[in-house]
Amino acid sequence: MRIIGGTAKRRALKSPSHSHGVRPILARVKKSLFDILRPRVEGSTFLDLYAGSGAVGLEALSRGAHSVTFVDMNPNCLSIIRQNLSKLQLFDRARLVRADVMKGLAFVGGPFDLIFMGPPYHDQAWHALYLTQPTLREIGRSPLLNPGGLVIGQHHAKEPPVELPGWEMFREESYGDTKLSFFRQL
Repeated sequence: MRIIGGTAKRRALKSPSHSHGVRPILARVKKSLFDILRPRVEGSTFLDLYAGSGAVGLEALSRGAHSVTFVDMNPNCLSIIRQNLSKLQLFDRARLVRADVMKGLAFVGGPFDLIFMGPPYHDQAWHALYLTQPTLREIGRSPLLNPGGLVIGQHHAKEPPVELPGWEMFREESYGDTKLSFFRQL
């Protein structure tokens, strides 16, 4: 896994073991995401929910985000993100939070210009989790999103569409069994 653009371009990242249940974002999905977000990333405040390997937030920092807050409940993932931040010398613009996203987000800070959520697709017994809609609901309960800000959800292609009052899904991109859905608050 590598940074694909910005000041840390081509630098290798440490990644959590697959035994931790982390599914890092595919390089082609990350490239497409940042091609879409290019005009919005530089100078932005960025929230990486279910951060896992931290690849998305680290990419945002490399591409000029003002700051990134990484949220994950797995201490091993946070340790790896911490090591990558140190290696890339990006620690001064990052904040790490150990928390369960589904138990509320008021403590995370913000508001943020861009929020990326890459929740797990399934639990350990391979039951589908479908966490995009409940996570979006949690984001809406806290003043996390700046006016004009975006929320991007990475989810399995079979996850049902999100239908929540106050939110509009205005773009969706497919990459095999992965989708990126783009939301804005109404």
